[in-house]
Amino acid sequence: MKKAFNIAFIAIIAVLAAGSGAHAQVNPPEPPLPPENLNYNKDFNSAEFNKSMAKLNTKMADLSKKMAKLSAEQSKKMNLTMKDFNKKFSAQFKDFDKNFNKDFGKDFGKDFSDNFNNLIPQGSFNFDNGNKLSDEEYRRKVASGEITEKTKTYSKSYSVDGNDVLQISNQFGKIHVNTWNKNEFKVDVTMKFSSADASLVDEMLEGTSIIDSKNGSVVSFRTKTWSNQHGRNNTQQDMSIDYNVYMPAGNALDITNRFGSVTLPNLSGKTTLKLQFGSLTAQQLTNAQNNVSIKFSKDNPSTIAFYNGEQLKVEFSKFKVGTIDNSAASFSFSDVSIDKLKTSADINVKFGDGLSIAGIDKSVKNLNINASNTKIDLDFNQSFNFDITTRLGSFNFDEDKVKVTAKTPTDEEKGWSQTKTYKGYVGKNNSGPNVVVTARFADIQFK
Repeated sequence: MKKAFNIAFIAIIAVLAAGSGAHAQVNPPEPPLPPENLNYNKDFNSAEFNKSMAKLNTKMADLSKKMAKLSAEQSKKMNLTMKDFNKKFSAQFKDFDKNFNKDFGKDFGKDFSDNFNNLIPQGSFNFDNGNKLSDEEYRRKVASGEITEKTKTYSKSYSVDGNDVLQISNQFGKIHVNTWNKNEFKVDVTMKFSSADASLVDEMLEGTSIIDSKNGSVVSFRTKTWSNQHGRNNTQQDMSIDYNVYMPAGNALDITNRFGSVTLPNLSGKTTLKLQFGSLTAQQLTNAQNNVSIKFSKDNPSTIAFYNGEQLKVEFSKFKVGTIDNSAASFSFSDVSIDKLKTSADINVKFGDGLSIAGIDKSVKNLNINASNTKIDLDFNQSFNFDITTRLGSFNFDEDKVKVTAKTPTDEEKGWSQTKTYKGYVGKNNSGPNVVVTARFADIQFK
């Protein structure tokens, strides 16, 4: 038994030794193959090779020409097919733009803006909770004691030089500006309060004041109004804060007014105006840096006799200006008429009753108008050249007066096109300003 164990053990040792030897054996790498022996052909003819390549290139060039010709023929067939399609399409829609402007586009801007009138807050320079009385009835009730009315005044003056700026911020009242030859700003304010509730009148009287200051070159007057204006909804209440201002014509003026009118004389200093819910009546505003903004002045039209400035902005208003000289103007949801343009102007118009310009001065160089959803009426006796682009709109003119030298689509390209261009002149060609009108959904008319 012991002998058999030894034999078996020796056999196992032998097997393990053989396996270990097999794993430990490493074969040497094979030697690399010898390099291929490329024999140079001394009989190779390079001239013959080049000749063959030249023939091949000629064949390739000929093939390219044939492919290009085939492509051109296919393209021509495609163009003819598309042209035939366009003719059929245009025939179907030849009266589209005419009917569009007749049935939809003609008064679109006006109708659209009129719908916005219901969204405009209705206000005046008095707040009365909807119980506004006529002047006659109001005076009768004051006399009988049914309404209590109280008034207080304010007056302040500042000595100034030509660099000083007068700044006024007000609401619920008028601002009337006068000029004089004194180096002085003077402001007189009349504040009037009334109500059927006498205690409410006292609250308004005590809660309203004028705050004035001078910081550097700015002289400021600001109205601080009674803070509980809508605290008694069932009680009629009226307030008016009216400014009477005196200043040199050459000083800068900065006015902000809500719910009240503004009256301005001839001013040569920079005028900055922000007016809402009130009308502007202004004479000549001649400073090149003027900036005027008028909003919500439909009921009482605003007027300026002469305007020169960087910016003129009118929204939701009726506005008339005598002469505009070199200004950028923006009119929206408004009815605007201009008697004359001088030098140049960039005008943007959208929605509303549109823009009417009655004349241009000989000195006008360029007039650029961008219009959408509105109408443009130009009635110039002066010669001018024009460049009109209208999209989904119309261009109407007197053929005896207006000469069109180029247009797209041309007369040969009959049918409908959403974009049309017209170039030409009125009067004498190349002897006046350039009038450029770019319009969308607009009716353009040369009278």
